Amino acid sequence: MIRQLRQRHRQIVIALGVTLPIVFSIAIAARRPLPSMASLPGELRPFARGAAAIVWDHSDLFAKVPIQARLLRESGKSGRLELELSAPRDFVKPDLLAYWVAGSTEVKDALPNKALLLGTFSLAVFTLPANMPSEEGCLVLYSLANNEVVAVSKPLLLTNLNN
Repeated sequence: MIRQLRQRHRQIVIALGVTLPIVFSIAIAARRPLPSMASLPGELRPFARGAAAIVWDHSDLFAKVPIQARLLRESGKSGRLELELSAPRDFVKPDLLAYWVAGSTEVKDALPNKALLLGTFSLAVFTLPANMPSEEGCLVLYSLANNEVVAVSKPLLLTNLNN
């Protein structure tokens, strides 16, 4: 009985050793190419640094962490806004996301339902959406891996700065 099982096992292992590389090669050859775009849509394309005016520059927005925040406005017709965040090299948090919370909602341990995702902190430059609430609010840095609010900024105004 044991000898028959060993023989069957040997045959199965040999069959798998021959067929798996062939099936794997066919699967790799048959997969679809990754989708690509020739260029980003205008709303997502960062604007040239020379064509941007600094609206404000703060290094004291976050009380606990030394993050430099800069709001830039594109010169021209659209006047889009970009928020640029930069932190020192020793500021490392896993899966850090940046959120905008409009209004006077107090953020403590969890994100409110009306928080607007700006993007991952690793990008550090966020093009603000045109439909962003024009009321005062705060920036929130949230670690997705640790499921915790890392930092909350002082209240500030981002949008209705039509100078």
